[in-house]
Amino acid sequence: MSLLKDKRKEEQRNITFTAFVRDATSEEELTRFLKGATLGNFHVGRGNIDAAIAWLLKAERSPQRLLVDISGSEGPLDELDRLADACEPSVQVYVVGDRNDVGLYRSLLQRGIQDYLVKPLNIELLRRSLSDGSARQARHGKVIAVTGTRGGMGVTTVAAHLSRRLAHDSSGRRRVAYVDLDLFGGPGPAILGLAGGDALFEVLSNVNRLDPQYLDRTLSTDDSRLYSLAAELSYDDIFTPEPGALGELLNMLGQHFHYVVLDLPKIGGPLANEALDNSNMVCLLTDFSTYSGRTLTRMLRHIEGRPRPPTVYLVSNSPRSSDKGSVSQHEFAKAIEAPIVQHIPHDPREPMLAENLGEELPERSEFNRSMEALAALLTGERSAAESKKRSGLLARLRREA
Repeated sequence: MSLLKDKRKEEQRNITFTAFVRDATSEEELTRFLKGATLGNFHVGRGNIDAAIAWLLKAERSPQRLLVDISGSEGPLDELDRLADACEPSVQVYVVGDRNDVGLYRSLLQRGIQDYLVKPLNIELLRRSLSDGSARQARHGKVIAVTGTRGGMGVTTVAAHLSRRLAHDSSGRRRVAYVDLDLFGGPGPAILGLAGGDALFEVLSNVNRLDPQYLDRTLSTDDSRLYSLAAELSYDDIFTPEPGALGELLNMLGQHFHYVVLDLPKIGGPLANEALDNSNMVCLLTDFSTYSGRTLTRMLRHIEGRPRPPTVYLVSNSPRSSDKGSVSQHEFAKAIEAPIVQHIPHDPREPMLAENLGEELPERSEFNRSMEALAALLTGERSAAESKKRSGLLARLRREA
């Protein structure tokens, strides 16, 4: 029995093309095409996107290509968002449907879909879409840099727990890499309960050797969902990575991880600037002090001056108990002329306890709830939920009118 299981696992690992379609005709046509094509080992099953997600959850590795059927779906874009969390960003996704809709086609391409095929399927249609070799630009994971206006802002605590929250999503397949850019040994890996070591130093010193197998051997993980990459250089060491090394690393990580969280100790210098140049989003932590207000203005100007500036989210954090001399949140936001999108209240106990134990924050913790809200904001889940709530309210009002 064990031999049969091992054989099935090996066969599943070798599958390069997986498809799930909802009708027998499409299944037969697709199977006939794949038997004569040179696309490697394949699996064709019956079912919708839920069936594809269930298959991916059991697989040890995502296939190179995935085809799914959205025929009859009332919310195809929402379903594809769930699918995106269940497979690696490097997977090329093709979609089959029964609607010849230009708007839908454009929306699918914006989500990184390779192509949209309208039923009925036939050999020529499948050949044009799957065998022309002109794959669109692959989907790429998002890079989130976390930094702050001053020391003691809780940057590493927020970056580490945000990474954990992003990885522990409902799909169960989202992969997240936490990268601690404090090369002399930050506490991030310890907060996550993962090993430290000098892996980041080794990777940045050998970017010419970067490949998925090398990264798998180098990154630290306990659950194949949340990974850590850090360094613990001697305090006497002087190390400056080659220009472009961090960018190459982040490009490789983005091909295999849904999110890469950069723990950026401070803004300024070649390494920090390269981190900003390769980030999609920046979480900028601040308190309500005059110093932070001035520093924040400088930092925003610096970030927005990058060639491709990332989206900045201002987050207020209270790692210390409230100070009666602080500027009010309203006056602070007014002075910097930018909104605070998330406020993290002071939590004197749970973050420190979680760090010492290397465990997750308790669900009841205010800090944990703030991390949930911040993760939902960065992934777009918060805006999607609010949009759904508004549309539901509008539909109810229409029914009652």
